Amino acid sequence: MTPYRLKITFLDSGVKRTKYADDRRYFDRLIAEHGHLSALEVEPLKLTPAQQSRLSEIQSAGLSGHDAGVYVLHGTTESEDTAFFDQAKFEAYQRAQVDPAVRAQRQVAERDGVVINGVRYSGDPANRQALQEAIMAADDTNMQTFGAWKDSDNNFLSDHPVADVKAALRAIGARRSALIALESLYVEQVASGEIDIFDLDWSTEHD
Repeated sequence: MTPYRLKITFLDSGVKRTKYADDRRYFDRLIAEHGHLSALEVEPLKLTPAQQSRLSEIQSAGLSGHDAGVYVLHGTTESEDTAFFDQAKFEAYQRAQVDPAVRAQRQVAERDGVVINGVRYSGDPANRQALQEAIMAADDTNMQTFGAWKDSDNNFLSDHPVADVKAALRAIGARRSALIALESLYVEQVASGEIDIFDLDWSTEHD
């Protein structure tokens, strides 16, 4: 039994997918033909010592290709009727399978940001960084207002209060913390089948 040579990752509508193959050309074509797929990365598959040991362990076990792959990577088979099934590791494997999709939903929800005094501030990473930099510059010069400000809805504002920007950054941080808590909860619930991934509610007390 020989593992695939390549580890292939890409984004599928913002969700990170991981595949394994011997030939990257299929995935090159896939990315080129479908606009919702992007950020293709291909690297040699390197097994950890533990994974290599598990591969050796199942050489003559007669597992299906899928179960063998899951066992080598996660330490359990997906099928419960094998000698290599481990309930705790299987549950961890289930969480790992749903985590990218749940995380992508959380990141989309984050981008909505907050509204302070009628002005929206996006919560995406780039805007959080921009807010921090603007606040640092204002603090360095004891500035109380920004002469010109562009909000997250592309509106230009004059004499925008520094205090509002600081309040927005704090509110974004609090909202992001609440969203991450929901993400952790939803990964557990989706993995266990308690809730459908398309029914997740990302509203928080900070909206």
